[in-house]
Order: sequence, then structure tokens, then C-alpha cells
Amino acid sequence: MARIFTISFHFGGQAYSAISAVKDNPFYTEFTLGMLPDDLSALLPGNRIVSPAPGQFQFLFATPEHSAALMDAIIRAVAEHLDAVQA
Repeated sequence: MARIFTISFHFGGQAYSAISAVKDNPFYTEFTLGMLPDDLSALLPGNRIVSPAPGQFQFLFATPEHSAALMDAIIRAVAEHLDAVQA
């Protein structure tokens, strides 16, 4: 069963929120984002983040054409949530 949580982050001077569903598999933990505004989704390579090891996160299929600042803001929000629930 997937776990679900919400994140909040800032991008372009505005506050946003999204949901994340978490699924563990033998090779990595996958975070699937939902409820992102369409304009933000267009700046991302997709809605999936993988974590092959604790503290390591990456968007799948990211290229230089995607917004590094937005990906960093979202990854930071996911990491902060995980730090808070594991503390």
C-alpha cells in the first residue's frame, strides 16, 4: 500500500503544494507527484522522483531543458518531509 503525504514549496516567488505517493521497491523508493498546476508540470520531466539511497533524490528523465530550480524546490520539500517524519 502506498503512503501519501503533502508537500509545500516556493517557486518563482509563489507558494505551491502537491501530494506525493510513496512506493518502495527493492532498488529505490519512488515518489509520484500529483495535484501540480499544469504550468509547473510543463517545466518538469514528469511526476516521478526516485531515491536510490537515503538522502539521494532525482527526477527521472531530467534534461537541461527542465527547470532545475523547480526540481530542486520540490526535492527539498520531499526531503524535509522525510526528515520530519523520521526524526
